[in-house]
Amino acid sequence: MVDREERARAAVIVALLTAGLSVVFVSSRGEPPGYAIVCWVTVAAFVSAMTWYAYRAVRLMPEPTAERRFWRAFTVAGAIFGVAELAQVVLTVADPSSVDALTGTGIVRTVALGSGCMVLIGVIATYPLPHRSARERLCYHLDLATVVTAVGAGGLYWTMTGAFAAGQVAAIIAPLIAMLLTFAVGRLYFSGTAPFRWHIGVMGPIAGTLESLARALGPELVRAGRPGVVFALSLTCHALLLVAAWLQYRQFLSGQAVTPVARKRPYSAMPYLALAGIHVLLITALLTHGLDARAWIVQAGAVLCTGIVVLRQLTAFLDNARLLAERDCLTRRLHTMAFTDSLTGLANRACFLDRLTASLHEPGPAGVLLIDLDDFKPVNDRYGHAAGDAVLIETAARLRAAAGPDALVARLGGDEFAVLLDQPPPDGLPAVAGRILRAVDAPCPLPCGGTATVRASVGAATAGRDGGDASHLLNLADQAMYRAKSRGKGAVEVAA
Repeated sequence: MVDREERARAAVIVALLTAGLSVVFVSSRGEPPGYAIVCWVTVAAFVSAMTWYAYRAVRLMPEPTAERRFWRAFTVAGAIFGVAELAQVVLTVADPSSVDALTGTGIVRTVALGSGCMVLIGVIATYPLPHRSARERLCYHLDLATVVTAVGAGGLYWTMTGAFAAGQVAAIIAPLIAMLLTFAVGRLYFSGTAPFRWHIGVMGPIAGTLESLARALGPELVRAGRPGVVFALSLTCHALLLVAAWLQYRQFLSGQAVTPVARKRPYSAMPYLALAGIHVLLITALLTHGLDARAWIVQAGAVLCTGIVVLRQLTAFLDNARLLAERDCLTRRLHTMAFTDSLTGLANRACFLDRLTASLHEPGPAGVLLIDLDDFKPVNDRYGHAAGDAVLIETAARLRAAAGPDALVARLGGDEFAVLLDQPPPDGLPAVAGRILRAVDAPCPLPCGGTATVRASVGAATAGRDGGDASHLLNLADQAMYRAKSRGKGAVEVAA
């Protein structure tokens, strides 16, 4: 409870300080030197505290981990940022009315901020990602390209609106840095893994956006007599980074930090939000400036983003087609498994009854033969179940050959088989049953060597195609088979 109250109190202090100074800066007009010094001194203090908390968080993390490597790089970047802000303080004290002092676009601060960002981009670009298939990697890079393109087009638009028009070459780097930061952070977002929780990670892109706006629009705001807006943007940016580092430190200190786990997302809304944003910016540019160079840049970005999203959708369509084909293949396999005997490859009881029911609704008579093997149990008892399985497989093959290509041969269970004849031959069911008996009587080779001989008893039944009951017809054949068995092995009996 004490830790929670302490965190809440610190967050409130930072928020109130930032909000209060931001209101003062935004409401100021002209070029107040004192405000510039207060701003950059406060920013330097925020950066120093951010670096300190990031360093303490690293000390609490287990090693070696990718998460610790990221926060170590964040600490190094914070130290570089701190050097930049101290240099900005010195520059502001020396010449508080200069454009560089009021906008923070001096060469030292620009190079230092760029170097720190490159450190972060480097560690994020090499952050380990979960294993992905080729299709997932393609979709991942297309989503990332959409967001980066939209950010780049928007950054160039704002640069040409403000900093470029004022001749501040150093500020032109802002869109490039924004694109790189977007790529780096987006890489972690779209990968489903990150070295921080989402409420901490979201502060980084917001801070980068605020700093990019401050650098891109700074000269134009100074000319308009509103340098306080630049101060507020930079102050808020570094306050967010300070809170992010502090929250990460508090999580590890309290033992509540959880190692990030990769999450697979079926889709992401970010590319579509980026596409919508670039089109809104295009409409705004056309309404406010007409079809000038800035509008053409946004137009090119919108076309490129649309093309990437279309390509992403085509990839999804192809993937859906592949999944549908796999579904159909799986459906066929499941159907085969549901209606096929796994040992012999014959139809099973469910398939036989289904086909028999359908056959009874077609024109002409239907014939059924029920075959039960004699002397099969002694084969199992003497030679084992492997030999019994071999006899069943061989018997299934002989039944197929004896019944003919137009007959459905099924294994109903155990050593019981059945044959469905949609078109009984002219010589009748007894002739087919005789061929089956002769085929089954031949000795069967065994896996262990030697042979085994089994015989069969056959019951036959015929029904008209009047939509009769399949189970009833099968029961008639079963009764005939038992009458044949009672007469002796290798006999045939036809149901009356």
